[in-house]
Amino acid sequence: MEQQSKNNLISDWAGLICELSHQGYSVAIGIFDTNGQLLDANQAMCYFLDTNRSELKPGNLFINPDFSFFLSEEHNELVFEGLMTIGNYTDVSFVLQSRVFRRNNRILVYAEADVPDLFEENKKMSVLNQEVNNLQRQLIKEKKNLQATLAELKETQQLLIHSEKMNAMGKLVAGVAHELNNPIAFVYSNLFSLEKYVAEVFDAIRQIEKQVEQTGNQELLETIAQLKEKNELNYLEEDISEMTKESKVGIERVKTIVEDLRRFSRLDESDIKQVDLVENIRSTESIVRAEIAKKNIHYQYVGPLKLQLECFPGQLNQAILNVLINAIDAVQPGGHISLIVTDEKDKINIEVTDDGQGIPEKIKNRIFEPFFTTKPVGSGTGLGLSITYKIIHDLHKGTIEVESIVQQETKIKLTIPKK
Repeated sequence: MEQQSKNNLISDWAGLICELSHQGYSVAIGIFDTNGQLLDANQAMCYFLDTNRSELKPGNLFINPDFSFFLSEEHNELVFEGLMTIGNYTDVSFVLQSRVFRRNNRILVYAEADVPDLFEENKKMSVLNQEVNNLQRQLIKEKKNLQATLAELKETQQLLIHSEKMNAMGKLVAGVAHELNNPIAFVYSNLFSLEKYVAEVFDAIRQIEKQVEQTGNQELLETIAQLKEKNELNYLEEDISEMTKESKVGIERVKTIVEDLRRFSRLDESDIKQVDLVENIRSTESIVRAEIAKKNIHYQYVGPLKLQLECFPGQLNQAILNVLINAIDAVQPGGHISLIVTDEKDKINIEVTDDGQGIPEKIKNRIFEPFFTTKPVGSGTGLGLSITYKIIHDLHKGTIEVESIVQQETKIKLTIPKK
């Protein structure tokens, strides 16, 4: 009676159970004809066969055993029981516990997904997924570290290249200055000798003229007067005197430029030492004097005539030069640039102010980044202010402050400790 009651309960729920079996995925049911055509299937079987219930056109096949095996046992209703493989022979393969039944020209395939095994596999997959996620996070972290290292190496490489270029330029400048010293010296000396000899020649002419006057020979005096007028000796004496004076001034200017170049290169002063900062600034100004004149810029230096500072002279010259070049590039023809030096108790301030286009607020915090430049491609490397920052901040333990108003002015203030 109790078993019959249970059977009745199952019968009462048979319709719902049948519907749920059609929708479920743990039990796969499919009905085929003897030609292998799928006639009906629930959701699970459609999933394993890669089809849907409206089309019933399988994308996957029975691999082991294949469908022909189910046709060989004609007299048995149960034609197969065991593990069945469904797949596409390439990248899809399902292994299911199955039973296959045959009645006349219809074949029923019943397959079960091993749920406990699936849970176990899911656990394994979860662990593997977690490990993969950890590896991905580690790879992302390592990638960021490598990118940072690569950027640092690239920056270092460019700085080294720039340093080598500056060193080569310094050697060239120093060499040229040295080679120019000798010819300038003898030209300068010859000018003094020439001035002396010319004076002696004209003095001799005057002595001859005086001696002739004393003889009273009027004919000879007239001849001398005609020769002086014909050859413009009075004009020549005055003009030669002016030419020698101007030539000496020109040679002195060349000597000053050569000395500024030699002082700017400072190859013999690569270590820290006490120098006259104003002298350093003057030598740096001489490097950009042509550009200042070319753009008709009104340049002004405000500061003491002498000021001793303990620094790396060559590198400091480079930093000041970089700031001045940026200011010259920023101003329009006829603009203004000022360099102001102030002496405080334990530090010295160098302020370069220009009335150029200014620095927009959105890029102000990037101007010291390596390779960042607002100049057209090919016009700038983006290393000038970056190198300046390293020279002032890292080498001299100083600071750099930037104040800028767009289309009005920009002020860059270099602060260097006295020691």
